Amino acid sequence: MTRLSSIKNKKSNDTNGLSSTELPISIITTTINENNPTKDDNDDLPRRKQSIFTVEKLNERYNLNEDFNKSAIDGTWNYIKKYYKPTPAFFKRQLFKRIPFCDWIRHYNVKEWLVPDIVSGLTIGIVHIPQGLGYAILAGLPPVTGLYVSFFPVILYAFLGSSRHLSIGTFAVSSLMILAAINSRVGTLIPPGAVTSSTTTTTAMNTIDMTMTEMEYTTEYTTTFESTLDSLTSTMRSSSGKQYLSNDPAKARIMVGTALALVAGLIHLAMAILHFGYVTVYLSDSIVQGFTTGCAIHIITSQIPTLLGIKIKTVTGQSKVIKSWIEIFKNIKYSNGATCICSAISIALFAGVRDHINERFKGRMPIPVPIELIIVVLGTGLSAAFNFNKRWNISTVGLLPLGIPAPVVPPMAAISDVIGDAIAIAIVCFVINISMAKLFATKYKYQISPNQELFSYAIGNIVTSFFNGFPACVALSRCAVVESTGGKSQVGGLLASIVVLIVILAVGPLFETLPNACLASIIVTAMKNMLLQTKQLPILWRTNKLEFLAWIITFWGVVLLDVDYGLYIGVAAMIFLLVIRTQKPHATSLGYLSSANVYEDKNAYPTATDVPNIKIFRFEENIYYANVDMFKKLFMKRIGLRVDDQIKAMNDEIMNIEQEYKLRLAKPNKQLLNLKRHFKKETTPSKDETMTDEQLEIEENKILEEKNTKIEEIKKKYRPDFDHIIIDCSPVNYMDMMGIRALIQIFKDFKEIGVTVLLCQVRPIVYRQLQRMNYMDVAGRENIHITINDAVMHALKTRVVRDAVIYLPGLPTPYVGIENVGYVIDEEDDNNGEIIIKSYL
Repeated sequence: MTRLSSIKNKKSNDTNGLSSTELPISIITTTINENNPTKDDNDDLPRRKQSIFTVEKLNERYNLNEDFNKSAIDGTWNYIKKYYKPTPAFFKRQLFKRIPFCDWIRHYNVKEWLVPDIVSGLTIGIVHIPQGLGYAILAGLPPVTGLYVSFFPVILYAFLGSSRHLSIGTFAVSSLMILAAINSRVGTLIPPGAVTSSTTTTTAMNTIDMTMTEMEYTTEYTTTFESTLDSLTSTMRSSSGKQYLSNDPAKARIMVGTALALVAGLIHLAMAILHFGYVTVYLSDSIVQGFTTGCAIHIITSQIPTLLGIKIKTVTGQSKVIKSWIEIFKNIKYSNGATCICSAISIALFAGVRDHINERFKGRMPIPVPIELIIVVLGTGLSAAFNFNKRWNISTVGLLPLGIPAPVVPPMAAISDVIGDAIAIAIVCFVINISMAKLFATKYKYQISPNQELFSYAIGNIVTSFFNGFPACVALSRCAVVESTGGKSQVGGLLASIVVLIVILAVGPLFETLPNACLASIIVTAMKNMLLQTKQLPILWRTNKLEFLAWIITFWGVVLLDVDYGLYIGVAAMIFLLVIRTQKPHATSLGYLSSANVYEDKNAYPTATDVPNIKIFRFEENIYYANVDMFKKLFMKRIGLRVDDQIKAMNDEIMNIEQEYKLRLAKPNKQLLNLKRHFKKETTPSKDETMTDEQLEIEENKILEEKNTKIEEIKKKYRPDFDHIIIDCSPVNYMDMMGIRALIQIFKDFKEIGVTVLLCQVRPIVYRQLQRMNYMDVAGRENIHITINDAVMHALKTRVVRDAVIYLPGLPTPYVGIENVGYVIDEEDDNNGEIIIKSYL
């Protein structure tokens, strides 16, 4: 049996220099037998002092900084004063921050990075050309506008962007959203009618036929019968005095595209100024991977018609992927055999070299084989030599207009009309861009700045809007090409923009014979790495099923509905995931691990033992309105006592006792009646009568004492087998009003049944929240401690009285973190809460 005995140490004044009033109280833990009395070896034990720290005592002793958690306004003002002083260091820091090119170019590794960047830049520059043309047509705009988007944002991002691998320019997803925005303005801002590009090639014009078998990609844009009918209907419904942006449909479409680019750029700029880049931390890797994989499905679907040499009707609205595949299967019988062969050879060559040469021998080769560039050169040369377009109707890039247009201010009249679509496009483009940036930054271990990314996107879109451009976006396929060609920095982006500039100014005709099927093969094959993200699904299933569910929901939302709807579903899935995690917090009952001298979860560590008469509870989540009910439920479950039921049963019995003794006090007895009769006969009371009155009062007092005794017995009956509960608040970073009210109610309820609730490891910010809600006025400042050990020592100290012997059941029990310890409480230090610990070794 283990016994905790509290006795007086009797020491002589000659030996210790202490008076009889200054003798300490020794709290000694020893193991004894019933037949062997305890031997007092206190004088032989080493002594050291240890304080029981409350938070209040800690704050007073170590001078708590009351302004440690300043308001957002004060924090912003201090940030401005610290980082925005007009000093040379400030201007240098701002230069490197706002123009990252000036920073990373100083550390550029010419020997290892230059050759891969040259190869990557030239390849991406060539890929920009057909993608710019094709995605501009997909957006319902003249093809040359895609080249402008492939030049201005690219060169600006090379100086302003923080990612090394992103390739800004045209993208299928953003082009589809732009097409929907432009088509919805036909009849309001855009006059109805067919739009014909000013750069229609004679070759394409000669090959156009009305039969489906001979339909192929050309630079001529024609609206479908349905869209034309809708446009005419909307025009008839509009007023006769309606003013269009331009009477030329093609020019009006360009103006709407520039308005979208300007508004999207302004939205990105506002987000950068307000530091909204931080929202990207809420996009988990599972949601990002699901989103980008779904976008890869969109990209592959958009390139299938080019690979087969067919032309399908442009689809809009939700379920674009499904509708596109329906159109593909409807027209697959009209596939061009020569185009299919060209696509198959390009895919086989690309995949073979990349997977079996570059991957297998990447450790032995200084640079990977630039297979994309080889495919482009071979495809262009063979197409020119054998005249692919005329002989086998293989679609080629065609002619390009030369020169950059003069800058023109976007139409202000269209700003208010397109702001809704511009917001959606800006958000989708930002998410795609930042998702790819995060993926590459994680893979290659470097840092990106979301706010700087927003700033670079904003400047690129705003500048492009003055040159007949439309909103730019990162292309997944080009980023994959940058990675596969070994690109190391945005030097490749500078070279790519130079290649596009040369094409715009002088060299456009050289790429006239480049087959579109070769470029589509490069794009589709480059999507392999994006599709391989599905390999993470088994790992997610084993590690976190909620993350797995978020991945699946986001992916199918993008694929089955649309990119913007998939994004909204992904964000909703993220919020749902956070709510589920909050609504299912982890709570534990702690026990003591003697060898490690710590308190841990008793379920996780079965050898952890309870501290006698003390329950220790830990709630591993913030306590606020959304989970306060779960907090109370788990608290009662881990403590093993439903205090509400306990109090109700106790109060019911006390109420019965109150009613019983109320009747006894109100019921007149025979003695009282005789006394009244006697008073009626004689008005002057005698001495005996006065004594009788005193006896009556004594009788009533006895009844009251008996009632109070029974009430105390009832309270003792309902008192649990523990007298302290310690709540470990170390995981709690935030408590709202409802959470603190729940703690106050818990303290009051358990106090009613004789149990004291202590808090420990309360963070300063949470302590301030408790102060503001007046928790200390109810529970007391002395009941909030620094560590679990402090709270346990406080509980033991309040339980021990002078000359008391407390028997503890079971095996030797550890106290306050140390086994077999004696605690000597000096009366002279009692006010300071200091304890001398005597250790038995």
